[in-house]
Amino acid sequence: MDKGVDDMIDSNIALHLSNLGDVVPLNINVDIGKTRKELEYFKDEWKQYNPRKPNPREGLSITSLDGKLSGIPDLDSLIEYNKLNNVRIKEIDINVRTPVAEKVESIKPLLDIFNTLGRSHFIRLNQGGFFPPHRDSKILDITCFRVITLCHNCKRSDFNFIYEDRLLNLKPGVPYYINTRKVHNVFSYVDDSVQCVLNVPLTAENYKGISRHLSYDTM
Repeated sequence: MDKGVDDMIDSNIALHLSNLGDVVPLNINVDIGKTRKELEYFKDEWKQYNPRKPNPREGLSITSLDGKLSGIPDLDSLIEYNKLNNVRIKEIDINVRTPVAEKVESIKPLLDIFNTLGRSHFIRLNQGGFFPPHRDSKILDITCFRVITLCHNCKRSDFNFIYEDRLLNLKPGVPYYINTRKVHNVFSYVDDSVQCVLNVPLTAENYKGISRHLSYDTM
């Protein structure tokens, strides 16, 4: 019987990734001008992100449970959704690529680095939209690592990504592995500030994939 993604998860890979650095650019570029145009195809498909918390944030699913764009539960807080519905959905369970993954061709070179994807989406922050200081995956049996790409309206005068005690100087269009188990928060000063957030399962193949695309640029 073939192994499922669950069987291939190795939480120890998180330690290997952290040894590479906390904020590590990859050596590919996403054509964010093309991304912006391609996202217009889905202009009516954005859904409120974490709908129980009033905050001008929206999401557009790259992966979902069923390959559709309902946003349920992939754009919700999984902790809250699981508790309310007495289920145990994990990041790696949200792994069916949606039409966004196919039609937004500008992100395909990034997606194709990885053998599998977990819960992944575009985030759109409007003016005043934010994620407060938090840590991701505080539990022991973590399943994914994060790769984040700033898209449009993300220059520092528009959007801030604060990591521990510093303001990151992330370049739009460059994907970064970011150790989001450390404290971080984001804030947008403008409307339509878009980022691409990938949750990538902690498998040996995905580690090999990201290792082949590490950049030597410094922050």
